[in-house]
Amino acid sequence: MNGFQKTAARRNSQAAAEAEAVGLTATVGQWSIRQVWGLIQLSGIAVAVIRQSFRPLTWRRTVRAELSEQCLQVGLQALPFILITGSLVGFGLVYQAIYWLGLIGQTEFTAPVLVTVLVREVAPLFVALIVIGRSGSVIIVELGNMRIDGQIRMLDAQGIDPFLFLVIPRVVAISVCMFSLTVVFIAVALCSGFLTGNALGSMNMTLQQFITGIVMEMGIAEFAMVPLKTVSIGFVVALIVCTTGLSVTVSRTQLLAAMPRGITKSALAALLISVLMTLLL
Repeated sequence: MNGFQKTAARRNSQAAAEAEAVGLTATVGQWSIRQVWGLIQLSGIAVAVIRQSFRPLTWRRTVRAELSEQCLQVGLQALPFILITGSLVGFGLVYQAIYWLGLIGQTEFTAPVLVTVLVREVAPLFVALIVIGRSGSVIIVELGNMRIDGQIRMLDAQGIDPFLFLVIPRVVAISVCMFSLTVVFIAVALCSGFLTGNALGSMNMTLQQFITGIVMEMGIAEFAMVPLKTVSIGFVVALIVCTTGLSVTVSRTQLLAAMPRGITKSALAALLISVLMTLLL
């Protein structure tokens, strides 16, 4: 009887282990299917957005007005944050590079270091995080509330395509403003770093010589990298936040749960795009 009980117990433990393994495999498989399906949907939306973005003459006046409003919200109203962050980065990064390279007598490497670190890597990522935290969260909440309150159905009933009216202006505005804000960020960071170094006696050149050295160090790859990286990051981030907001259908509790998920996905997408473009270009 004891042997029979031991055998039964062993079989039960094996069955439980197999069931746990099957359950884990099923969970991983379902998660993978959801991610692939979400990526397919996002790709389809991306193709539709690109197609409509190159047809601005077919946009209604309401769509153009919404685009102007989004450019104001994403771009112009974000300038104070860009100016403050760029100044801090200029002091913390640009001035430190000028100071330490000058201290060891390697000032000729100042321009290459700043181009590689600031222009290619730091500026696009910092601006992307600012746009995600400031504008991405607003878009998720705005579109989620519109979906919960039935305003999306009202637009459709009035003959207004919600995709053209809500998604296209936000994607275009974030993509364009990402590039513009990044250029401003780089200019502010370089100028603030130079002014700090000049005030503390670490500079032996004029501002014109400093900026000229940075521009001369930038090659075709750098001039292509900044617009390509910033527009790509802005495009993907805008798609993620728009689809996250429109995916809310039940209640504001679901919206509160969707917002951190959308922001996290956007930040990870920005980092991934930045790394891939750095490796490819």
